Amino acid sequence: MSIQDLAALAPVLFRPATPAAFAEVATRSLQPVFGASRAVFADRQRGLPGEMHFVNWPAWCRLHYCAEVRDRDPIRLWLDGVASADAGVARLSELLPARRRRELAREPLLADCGAGFVLTLALRDCSRVIGAFSLVRDAGLGDFDEHDRILALSLLPLLELAYSGLAAQGTQTAAPPPANNTLRTLTPRERQVAELAATGLSNKAIARMLDISPWTVKNQMRAVLDKTGTRNRTELGALLGPRRHAVGGD
Repeated sequence: MSIQDLAALAPVLFRPATPAAFAEVATRSLQPVFGASRAVFADRQRGLPGEMHFVNWPAWCRLHYCAEVRDRDPIRLWLDGVASADAGVARLSELLPARRRRELAREPLLADCGAGFVLTLALRDCSRVIGAFSLVRDAGLGDFDEHDRILALSLLPLLELAYSGLAAQGTQTAAPPPANNTLRTLTPRERQVAELAATGLSNKAIARMLDISPWTVKNQMRAVLDKTGTRNRTELGALLGPRRHAVGGD
């Protein structure tokens, strides 16, 4: 990427007013550069787990990541240990031994979406990681190579500067309040099932995603409807609030 390209990119990256908008703009700007069809941005300003922004993913992915993947995510563990002297760019394939890479290929978050390779840029303010931008390639396109890593390193100061300016403004996306106090009566698993059901996933699809039986999902859905006083998934979706995406299931 030339100096002229960086100069053209800078005003675009400095324009967003929220972390979510920054994630969208950065993904759109860097997609043709790296051949990455989607991205994940972690806003780490508010501490762990931070706000996760999934760009160009099905709606269930963020919830599945937070519930099932985050605690064992090698990228998050790497970010926790990144210091000012470290490069600040890493490929997921570098963070795992071969056996774990094979296991990761079967992880629903990647396999069910056709994703395969991740390149993460740690955005720092001095030695503190304030954000992490992960570019994700489809499985059929091959892993990020050394050229991609060097290119990411050249872009890292610009991304850090743009996001540190946004973070300094204190413009954080607040999590929406519970739509109804009855939601507080749900167990964490019931809330998880409710969120997935509200996106349009069937009991069988939810069961595969959470690695539980469809009968368990059915019983939990019955409990969710009883506790929230809703009669069906449509009413439940309205109670939970507007969904960004709808996905189908069998």
